Amino acid sequence: MTPCKPLILLDDTAFYITQCQHCQRIGLIYHNLVLGFKQDEFIGLCQTLDTVNFEQSRVLLPDGQPYLIIKTGHPDIQLSLSETEYMGFRAGLQQALRRMNLHELLRLQSN
Repeated sequence: MTPCKPLILLDDTAFYITQCQHCQRIGLIYHNLVLGFKQDEFIGLCQTLDTVNFEQSRVLLPDGQPYLIIKTGHPDIQLSLSETEYMGFRAGLQQALRRMNLHELLRLQSN
């Protein structure tokens, strides 16, 4: 078994995304939540969130504030994000996806 060799795709305050250079799995840490994704699952999450309109999809939670409930691909785990949190989360995913694609292009060119 080859040990993971993580490539940092995003390093932000309480928000980190890495990709193992061997198995290509994605690790996402958002505040105290740690999630793992296959590469295609992560890409799907990024693509889905890129099309979501907060105002059209928001729900009011018991505190009376609007939140977006995001399915993570893990059946029992969802995120509830305010509009500000959602915009930052989506921007971080987009940045990580761009870096992942850039590293893939560089890897292909070096072969």
